[in-house]
Parts: sequence; C-alpha cells; structure tokens
Amino acid sequence: MDHKQRISYLLNKYINNACTQEEFDELMSGIKTSENFTDFDEVLKKNWAKSAQTTIEHDVNWNSIYANIKGNTQKRYNTRKIIKYAACFALILLIGTATVYKKVVIDTQYLIAHSLPAKTKVIILADGTRVTLNANSDLRYPQKFDGAQREVYLKGEAYFEVVHNDKKPFIIYSGTLKTQVLGTSFTVSAYNEQRPMKVTVLTGKVGVVDQINKAHAILTPGLCATTDQINQNFAISHIADPADAIAWLDDKLLFDNSTLADVAMALSNKYAVNIKISNQRVAGQRITAIFQKQSLPDILNGITRLTHSKYKVNKDVYTLF
Repeated sequence: MDHKQRISYLLNKYINNACTQEEFDELMSGIKTSENFTDFDEVLKKNWAKSAQTTIEHDVNWNSIYANIKGNTQKRYNTRKIIKYAACFALILLIGTATVYKKVVIDTQYLIAHSLPAKTKVIILADGTRVTLNANSDLRYPQKFDGAQREVYLKGEAYFEVVHNDKKPFIIYSGTLKTQVLGTSFTVSAYNEQRPMKVTVLTGKVGVVDQINKAHAILTPGLCATTDQINQNFAISHIADPADAIAWLDDKLLFDNSTLADVAMALSNKYAVNIKISNQRVAGQRITAIFQKQSLPDILNGITRLTHSKYKVNKDVYTLF
C-alpha cells in the first residue's frame, strides 16, 4: 500500500468513525506534513457525494448561492475548481472535527483539592508527587498523567516535592506564572494576580516564565522569582534561608522586613477574612516577626503594637489605621 492509498484508507476509516487512536495520530501527521491536498481528493469527493445523497432532499443551486455571496460579480464557474474548493473545504472541516475528536479521546479528568482557612492539606498525585497546600488554596490536577507533560493548576500557595521523570516534565500554572521542573522541591505563591506572585526553590532547579511580561529565569536553591503585574516587574532575589519559604508548614507566619500591605494579604489568605489598611503611610510600614499557632486577634494585636497602629472589626472586615 503506497502513501496515497494509505492516506485514503486512514481518512475513510476516520470519516466512518472506525479508526484506532494510532491510525488517528498517523492521519493527523499525514495531514500536517502534506504539501498539497491531492492525496485526499478521491476519498473526500466520494464522501462529499455520499453525504449529499443522504442529507440533501431537495435541489440546491450552489452557483446561485456563491454568486450572491460574491455580490453577483461572477456569473460562470469552472466545475472542476468548485469541486476542488469543496474538497478543500471538507478537509478544513475534517481537521477542525479531528481536533475536537482528539480532545475527546484524550480528555483528562481533573480533580480539585481545596484547603480550608488556617489549615494545610496534603495531596499525593498519580506520579507520587507530594503537594502541600497552604491555607485557603486550590489545586486542579488530573487523576492520571496521560500526556507528554504533567500539568497542574494552582491558586494560592503550595509546597511541591516533585517525583523525577526526565521524559515527562512537571508544569505548574499559577496566575501568569508557568513553572517547569523535572524533579525538585519548591514553593509557588499566587493567591491574587493583583499582588506579587512568587516561586522559591529549596532543592534542584526550575524554569519560571512570566507569560504576560515574557520574562523567564532558571532558579536554583535559595533563589526566588517574583512577578508584579501592577508594576509589570519580574525580579530574581536570594533568600538567606530557603526553609523560611515553607515556615507555614509548621503553622508559622514569618515576616522579614515585610510591608504591612504584604502582611495584611498573608493574613487575609490564611484566615479567609478581608484585612484593609486605611492609608498608604500605614501600608508601607515594615515589620519583622514570627507568629506560630496564634489566633488572628492575637496576631493583629502584636502587629499593631509593632507599628503603633490600631485595628477595628466590622463583621469579617478588619481595618488597620
């Protein structure tokens, strides 16, 4: 069976919904690499004619319709060209349908894990990768990693301990950041696209891409990539002790020369409340502190003493002033 016969055979099987996954992949490869569509003409014409016989119950003046579309500027048509265009149009439809069919065939079943406020949650993925979610975070992940890549989606913060597989990269999508790794441990923080998002590496090496700013970096242990969409900034910094990035695993809140605005965001995410700051002067104040296994009121009392400020509560809204 030569190439043309093989393509015709595969195309006919696909149209009749009888091809296997391997045959479908072979057909798609043939379509993509074909220099012209003559190899597909014969089987397309046959199926075009068959379709017309089985679905059209009245005469259709295709030339008239085409003339109306073109504004009646052309009156005569070459029949062979019309058939050729029809065949090409059918092939375009086939490619579009094939894409949908391919998606259905390999449709991935995703699960969603959610961690409650003030709680962490551990998820073991199908490949053995261990993910620990920080409070009030979501991870969308597949039941099985069937494709060429292991892809998960994070909203919030998580610590990843990725199982090594050099043939199947592990990729995390978090806000505008795309993090790719073969095997390592690191944290990703992306609670809110209006606030900086971070990737911090504890062991191994990862590649980070900011898909909005088109910036990228390779991170090694102790390095942290931060993207700020408001200021359109992508920066790399060094952390003296990478373990500080996962202090929350021990229910610690660690702030090292952090602005009160960043502290308020961290507390809002952890306790699922809304913490506001009355003005920029207060928001810009910086603190260094560690809180462990303390209630939100106790933490706020400590922060206000450090910053010589106060806070008030109205339902779930805390305002620092």
